Amino acid sequence: MSSNRSRKSSSETSLTDQRVPSPLRSVVIWGLAIRLFHLLLILAIIGMWYTAEVGAGLDFPMVWHARLGYCVIGLVVFRVIWGLVGSGHARFSRFVASPRTTWRYAGDFLAGRAPRHAGHNPLGGWMTLAMLLVLAIQGSSGLFLTDDLLFEGPLHDRIPANVAEGLAWVHHTNITLLWGLIALHLMAIVWHGLRGEWLIWAMVHGRKHFRRDESVADEGEPVPPSRPRRWLALGLAIGIAVLVIWQGAQLP
Repeated sequence: MSSNRSRKSSSETSLTDQRVPSPLRSVVIWGLAIRLFHLLLILAIIGMWYTAEVGAGLDFPMVWHARLGYCVIGLVVFRVIWGLVGSGHARFSRFVASPRTTWRYAGDFLAGRAPRHAGHNPLGGWMTLAMLLVLAIQGSSGLFLTDDLLFEGPLHDRIPANVAEGLAWVHHTNITLLWGLIALHLMAIVWHGLRGEWLIWAMVHGRKHFRRDESVADEGEPVPPSRPRRWLALGLAIGIAVLVIWQGAQLP
């Protein structure tokens, strides 16, 4: 009798200890470098908006605005270098699709049959390039500007007055395009969230979760660069970015 109870208890324990496999699988998407880049860029853009539109609590808001502009330039330089020689889903070759592929994906997207992507889908890839281009234009045009009061960009005196006026127009017009791209980016985040894809959390911890039987369009990992090359590229990207940001920190 006790033997039967013992066998029954042992059987129940073994059944309890058996783990039910998770229906989801975790895929590493974004490395630490890209996650830090994303966070610092968000903070820099918010700071630039605050110094340009509010400025409360700051003695010389436009000087801080210029310093943050240098930060944006440095971050864009880092992202471009890492996009060319980095690894994983951060590389441009991984997510910048041809116009034909992007057009076909857009049609599938509107029809509700677009495949899921681990990294950027074709539309998101071109959005990323557009964002980097607009940020580069915004930051570089600011180097030539002056507020005619307390601040003058480091390159303002090196160009004719009419060119400076044109760049000022570009700087103040381009910001509208930047806000538009940011709005589209936020709308895409909400749309993916409604589908159960939490892009914000993926950028925080670097992972996405997919069903085990789910097909992901870009999950296959290309041949990564060698480790020395990857570290050299990362060091170069960080070095140039820090140099640009340090230059901005020297502003009076």
